[in-house]
Amino acid sequence: MKQLHLEDEDFDDLVIEEDDPAVNEGVRWLALARVHTAKTFSPTAFYKDMRAAWNTAKPVRFRPVGPNVFVVQAVCLGDWERMVDQGPWLFRNMVVLMAPYDGFTKLEEVPVLFMPIWLQIHKLPEGFCKKNIVESLLRNSGDILEMRLNGNTCGDYVRVRVRHDIQKPLTKFVSIVRGKERQVFLVRYEKLARSAAFVV
Repeated sequence: MKQLHLEDEDFDDLVIEEDDPAVNEGVRWLALARVHTAKTFSPTAFYKDMRAAWNTAKPVRFRPVGPNVFVVQAVCLGDWERMVDQGPWLFRNMVVLMAPYDGFTKLEEVPVLFMPIWLQIHKLPEGFCKKNIVESLLRNSGDILEMRLNGNTCGDYVRVRVRHDIQKPLTKFVSIVRGKERQVFLVRYEKLARSAAFVV
């Protein structure tokens, strides 16, 4: 807009109050969904597959708003939280990224870059299975959403759910130095076998 050289007196604004209930009611429980691919696909197939994957209690509304980007609206908070907070979601082996949306911000200003995913730190000794140590080990892996230090029934790994930024590399291993001895522990991602090719 800068190239238009507009002055304040050139505007004839429509003023909408932020707390206008008639306006705000229509944008409840919105999210943006972006399929992380350059390939083309059928939006109808996407709607069908994601409705099945999310398994929402009530119908979900979709509206395409850009290349591989959709505004999605749930009918209730529980369905919205499942769509936005759970995952990772996949459509035909392609990652589907979700982000909360207020319905008013320009789409290009909403980052749709994060994917919640479970990772596992394998063979971590008992003495290191502490919340503060695991948090430090994963300081570059994304925001920690959930942590299960008990691991699985075999007890050979701890599980951590992180908010991964797809612009950053995945953590392949972590290491600890104690008493001048370095120990290296493998990090594996759940469901990554299907989605690794689409995470950058």
